[in-house]
Amino acid sequence: MELTRRNFLALAGATGAVAMGAGLAGCSPSTPAENAPAEGQSAPEAETIDESLITSTVDCDVVVVGLGISGVAALRSATEAGLSVIGVEKCSAPSCRSNMIAAFNSERSRALGIADIDPTLIANELMIQMAHRGDYRVITKWLKHCGEAFDWYTSAFEDLVWVGPEDPFPEDMETIYAYAESVGGDTYRFGIDHERYFAGCCCIGGGNETHRPILEANIEKAQAAGAQTVFDSPAVQLDVADGRVTGVVCQSLQDQSYTRYNAAKGVILATGDYSFNDEMLKQYAPWVYANKDKYLFSHEAMDMNGNHASMGDGQRMGIAAGGHVDVAPHAVMAHILQFGVDQFLEVNERGERFCNEDLSMTNIAKVMVNQPGSKVFQITDANWEQYYPALEMMLGYIRSWGDGEMFSAEADTLEELASQLGFQGEAAETFLATVARYNELCEKGQDEDFGKAAEKMHPLTTGPFRAITYDTLKHTSVDDVSCMRLLVTMGGLVTDDCARVLDDASSPIPGLYAVGNTQGGRFVDDYPFSLSGASHGAALTYGYLAGKQIALD
Repeated sequence: MELTRRNFLALAGATGAVAMGAGLAGCSPSTPAENAPAEGQSAPEAETIDESLITSTVDCDVVVVGLGISGVAALRSATEAGLSVIGVEKCSAPSCRSNMIAAFNSERSRALGIADIDPTLIANELMIQMAHRGDYRVITKWLKHCGEAFDWYTSAFEDLVWVGPEDPFPEDMETIYAYAESVGGDTYRFGIDHERYFAGCCCIGGGNETHRPILEANIEKAQAAGAQTVFDSPAVQLDVADGRVTGVVCQSLQDQSYTRYNAAKGVILATGDYSFNDEMLKQYAPWVYANKDKYLFSHEAMDMNGNHASMGDGQRMGIAAGGHVDVAPHAVMAHILQFGVDQFLEVNERGERFCNEDLSMTNIAKVMVNQPGSKVFQITDANWEQYYPALEMMLGYIRSWGDGEMFSAEADTLEELASQLGFQGEAAETFLATVARYNELCEKGQDEDFGKAAEKMHPLTTGPFRAITYDTLKHTSVDDVSCMRLLVTMGGLVTDDCARVLDDASSPIPGLYAVGNTQGGRFVDDYPFSLSGASHGAALTYGYLAGKQIALD
């Protein structure tokens, strides 16, 4: 099968691994009751720097703290708004990881023949999946502007190749290209699909499999317009005078000196998450902290001294300046890259079926963490091509990321398969009984145990039988699809829909903005997988919007 944009989407949709998108609106006021922090909800304090240690001062309009996708977008956007902007980064290079960005209703996607999607449909579904703890105004502002932001962001890379849904991948693997997918926006089929997905993901291909070429092109665009960048320089303190944030103090990791950056318009915090800060993780994501041994903490950004970058710097400084973070529990992006999961039988180490397998890889990861032992097995038989022809293509695609075969066991009989998977005694008997029960439900055409749609129930009757093993204690690398990955934490400073950080009375703190994973309200309680690339899409869009907004305030 030729791997075109269209069949890649069908493949990704079947795996639950990939799914895909428009002026600056006014900012809505927030009410204290909606955003007031709960008693006892605080974060570790940011440090205070002795004035005698600050040896130099730099004046500018805006300081952007952190140069990931949100910070880089803010850097360029504010600079293009006519402001003098300095971007300071803790690490030696800009932070970049994924190639997936939720962006729909863009001019580019329209030119490729992809239909628009109603942002409110997505916003309402995201709110449902987040137990309505997100800020609807913040979320809809992002969704309404994500296409506009993506067009603007990608325009910085002049040689970007665009490919449509029916086009093959470029033959030259070094070609940097972008593609957008859609199958009509909402792929949900009531009574069949257990979860609702929206196709709205734009991906950057070629190069190193991230969007770094686009990110760096945006930095160059900002620098050409007058922006400055400083690396190896973590921010350690926000300056506040008469209730207004007036600047930020940074420490050079090269010589340990401190510099004060006076920011006439304000500071935009884009420092990312806190996944390597145990104290914050324990307080705001206790279920992750309690299962730390089951996650590969995959954010690899480190400073020049080998220290992890994701320490919640922006959240802590924002709290010290009078802001507050989302009330716990915070959302996290944590998943295991399972594929074809809705078409398989899944069993745990006791040989028991434990869920409706028609789950996104984010949601099934939550269930897996609570299973006995550490392993989960996907079981199929020789007839898989009849109901999941994309499996072989998906295996080849994912195998190219990791190492070795994806199937962990293959046998002519279920008894032999059980033995290969390590089932013994009662567990082996349970496994065989589980398969028999699953086959019975398949024949009935009704999943009485977990409610999976009949068309996704396939009996396991014909050898060879195969298994794919996922082990939450196997922490090899981010490229190993059998690892449970914790990518980022999502809790951040509570803002209005203009990215202005709010105080405890839900009033904007003059001169302080937060974007990316430092911004709250976007993903709260849970990170919904209805829209792939949502985190990057929100980060890019709010960086773009904050740069414009700070010029207006």
